[in-house]
Parts: sequence; structure tokens; C-alpha cells
Amino acid sequence: MSYFQDDFLGYRRKQWLRAIHEVQVLVGSTWYTGTINQKKIDGENLVIMATFPQLDTKAVTITASRIIDIRGEVAAYQARKIKKVSGQGCMINLKVPIYEVEVK
Repeated sequence: MSYFQDDFLGYRRKQWLRAIHEVQVLVGSTWYTGTINQKKIDGENLVIMATFPQLDTKAVTITASRIIDIRGEVAAYQARKIKKVSGQGCMINLKVPIYEVEVK
């Protein structure tokens, strides 16, 4: 049995979505800020799609990504290793679940 009401959780997801300001990727020691092309709620998930056109002409290895909130704080961080070649576009699609888990 859930403690929070569905309407309340839906409202909180909208608040989280509004609080997302930037998506960044780490290449070497430099963080690159992407262009957020889409932010939406899909069921219980926040879905954020960002592109990084400044990396299109470069062969790079992305080693991490992070989400920055409207206060400038790191809201989420994930280490990852993505190799891309020169001429290949760079898009990050993030799916962040926000839901209640029943604790027994």
C-alpha cells in the first residue's frame, strides 16, 4: 500500500523536471554543457534528452555525465565510458525514475 498519493507524486515529478537546468558530460578534465532538447514526464520517469554539438567534430571519450539543478548543484552523477568518433553526433538520453517503494 502506497503512503503518498498519485497526484502528489505527479506534482513532485513536475517540480523535479522544472528544477533541471543543465546536462553535462566529462571529456578529459573538461565538463561540456549540452543543449536540452527535451524534458518530459513519461509515467513515473523524468526523461531528459540533451545534445552536445560542440563535440560533433571531435573524437572523444566521455567518462561521466551529470545533471545540474537551477541552484547550480549537482543533482545526479553517473560515471560511464562512451567513445565517439569525429563526425558522429553526441546525444545523451536520461531516464530518471521517481516513484515510491514500499518498505516491508
